[in-house]
Amino acid sequence: MKACERLLLKIESPEKFVEEFKRILLELGLTLKEFSEISGIPYSTLYKVVQGKDFRVSTLIKILKTIRSFEKDEDIDTIAIIAARPALNKITTRKIEINGKSYLIKEYPAGSLEECIVAAVRAEREGVKGIVCAPIVSATIEKIVNVPVAVIIPEKDAFMKALEIIAKKINE
Repeated sequence: MKACERLLLKIESPEKFVEEFKRILLELGLTLKEFSEISGIPYSTLYKVVQGKDFRVSTLIKILKTIRSFEKDEDIDTIAIIAARPALNKITTRKIEINGKSYLIKEYPAGSLEECIVAAVRAEREGVKGIVCAPIVSATIEKIVNVPVAVIIPEKDAFMKALEIIAKKINE
């Protein structure tokens, strides 16, 4: 069942609606602030929504349209980026085009080697087509997942270079 449909089914109860909305944000890998920026809904309004306060139908429509826009992207290959939160905060886009092909970028924050490995397994289970990660965990991750892995080399434009490498591997 699509996320929009799940959310609408929970409209009967403010608590259930808020719980489902938060779950969908987690699935999309978005913070409330990021959802606000993408949807055009003021952060303060979304904050009220997740607090279970009343909101306008127009806000509900914008929430659903935004979620639906991600559902349309489900046929686009997704690339996971596993890194510490400060590094992930430097990523400014959720969608990227490389060599004429679009890719969704999904962040997997990790603060330890163990969290990196768990994130890689989770990413593969969620259907990503490739993983970009730090050199220290790449060899281990390559042994446990069946998707291509690219390494982030710490330098200017490192993410872009790694995304181009993974896109090339996906299409091989």
